[in-house]
Amino acid sequence: MLHERVVFLTVEIRDVPWVSFEERATVERLGHGCWRVRLRYGFMNRPDVMRALDVCGTFGLDFDPMQTSFFLSRQQVVPSSGGPSTMWRWRERMFATMARNAGNVTDYFGIPTNRVIELGTRVEI
Repeated sequence: MLHERVVFLTVEIRDVPWVSFEERATVERLGHGCWRVRLRYGFMNRPDVMRALDVCGTFGLDFDPMQTSFFLSRQQVVPSSGGPSTMWRWRERMFATMARNAGNVTDYFGIPTNRVIELGTRVEI
């Protein structure tokens, strides 16, 4: 099933402290109801995807955030299941625990949690 409008969104955190609002968003129409949006933030900026997407209306891309589905990728880090490893076993477990306790990406980017669909994979270290 193809949605009425498909937006490929990339959020880029740059190596500069601040990115101005004028440089924050670029919007490109790909055709057939598909769009590409790039949002840029400096490492000191607080990413707010919903606020930045409001600006996309000036480029001709209007949408209702509460009628929008956001598809996000999620990786679950797990310790290796035996066999040879380049890390000590206790370090693998500690790294996997730290990754599991990391903050939620929907909160970090300011995306409504009731509009998110997460697609995940398991990554063995």
